[in-house]
Amino acid sequence: MTRRTTVFSAHQPAVAGPAQGGLTRRTLLAGGSLGLMALGLAGCAGGGPVYYTLAVVPGAVVPLPPGAPTVVEIRQPGIAGGLNRDRIVTADDGYRLSISSTGAWSDSLAEQLGRVLAGDLAQRLPNAGVFVENDAVSTTPQAIVELSVTRFSTNPQGFVALDGTVLVRRAGPAAATPVIQRVTLQGARAGNTLDMVRELSTLVGRLADLVARSLCALPPLPDPAQG
Repeated sequence: MTRRTTVFSAHQPAVAGPAQGGLTRRTLLAGGSLGLMALGLAGCAGGGPVYYTLAVVPGAVVPLPPGAPTVVEIRQPGIAGGLNRDRIVTADDGYRLSISSTGAWSDSLAEQLGRVLAGDLAQRLPNAGVFVENDAVSTTPQAIVELSVTRFSTNPQGFVALDGTVLVRRAGPAAATPVIQRVTLQGARAGNTLDMVRELSTLVGRLADLVARSLCALPPLPDPAQG
């Protein structure tokens, strides 16, 4: 299984340098035209969005107890409609959303969350195989993780927060009752969008800690030798 690790990325507009001395008039005119073109292109580029992506944040390794699932599937998370957009929601005060005028997600937020949660979980459970629903590399899972996210921004108090519901269950129609938990995770304050995305990545790592413990607490698989 290939583990993907993502990093923050940001677009930096080009900056035109100063003209050099000792040039002929013709060269200066040509250079001036090229300089104006470069500045025009830089202006167009500078008006575009700055792209951000979540990243895997390492955590404590969790040993799997006997009978714990060793193949885990992360279902694609459900994202609240207000969050499910290209531009990054920077604040949610309960009645109003604040949306970044320049910051955008590099790809679908649901896909990023699923991929990064899987990477976080694989790091914490090195003896388990973890994959995302509809991944090119997959197998029959022994456990399923489902996530619904309702807040993924700063909260009314100004702290970066992740709110939602996570469900952890055994795979199969005869599985035991799933473990459903309401999740409210709060991090630090963020001074800008990059700081907020870093803190959100940390909160997804904390969510992975919770999911890892829930997987270890699932009823053990029946022993085939006793079947």
